[in-house]
Amino acid sequence: MQTLNSILVGVDLTHADRLVASDLNEQTAEAVERAIWAASRFNAKLLFFAAIDLSAHTKHLLEEDKNHLHKNVTDEAHAVMQTLIDQAKEQGVDSSSQVALGPPWREIILEVIKNKHDLVMVGTRPHGFSGRLFGGTVMNLFRQCPCPVYAVKVDEEPDVPDVVVASDMSEVSTDILNFIVNAAQVADMKIHLVHAIDTKLDQRLKGLGVSDDTLKKCSEDILEEVRNELNEQLAQTDFRTLTYGVQVHVLEGSPEVAIPAYIAETKVNLLAMGTLARSGLSGFFIGNTAERMLEKVNCSVLTFKPADFVSPVVPE
Repeated sequence: MQTLNSILVGVDLTHADRLVASDLNEQTAEAVERAIWAASRFNAKLLFFAAIDLSAHTKHLLEEDKNHLHKNVTDEAHAVMQTLIDQAKEQGVDSSSQVALGPPWREIILEVIKNKHDLVMVGTRPHGFSGRLFGGTVMNLFRQCPCPVYAVKVDEEPDVPDVVVASDMSEVSTDILNFIVNAAQVADMKIHLVHAIDTKLDQRLKGLGVSDDTLKKCSEDILEEVRNELNEQLAQTDFRTLTYGVQVHVLEGSPEVAIPAYIAETKVNLLAMGTLARSGLSGFFIGNTAERMLEKVNCSVLTFKPADFVSPVVPE
């Protein structure tokens, strides 16, 4: 069962053309605000983590100035991080900060591996050319970070958010459902347990003389079987204790099309989903279905890995 004792929030200090800015970009500010809120609700420790990706020449200059005779980017970064610690303290949250040098996604993953954080929260930085909500840093975290990753979209948060749990009936999706149900006991949510399945049976069956009525009955039987499996998955949780319960939906169509369409139609605030891995092996390739789904969703996303997932990121 996923616990929430330590939250790492990725702090992107870049703003406009500045490498370190005292005023955070709106995506990072939103992630920081929600991380402080989550830490206060779940009584979790919070780490503000900033990674600055510098050129080899700049890194060399910093190493030469070990006594900090001149104010440098890391000094500026620590000053900004202190303001975030003060912000968290006002909300009664125990927090600390860290500044690293290197690609943000890689440094975050190394920190998670080293100190076993339970959740990473980051702001979304839309990909400029493709228009996708999630840029390279977030996608790399989705693919390779061993703990759950919550990519926060800047949006108006309703009093009671709608959360979709995308289930593929796996052990991972059961863990996700339990995590979300437990979270909803602390902060109310309207939970939608969703599975998408393409019930269009092979047209070759028609060529074998199978009637339309028989095909329709087969499709209905498949949907009923899936609905029963989802209800069995739900029965393993404490959903009956929730204010709004859990709604179960079986969608017809491929998951990468049907689930984003449902999210858009229902105005969902958060999608919680698993990302497929080579179970137990070092190395990770996000599943094609998950990859295509992430290209189409336009809401915050919380991703989970299998319990035996091993990140391919290792210290140099």
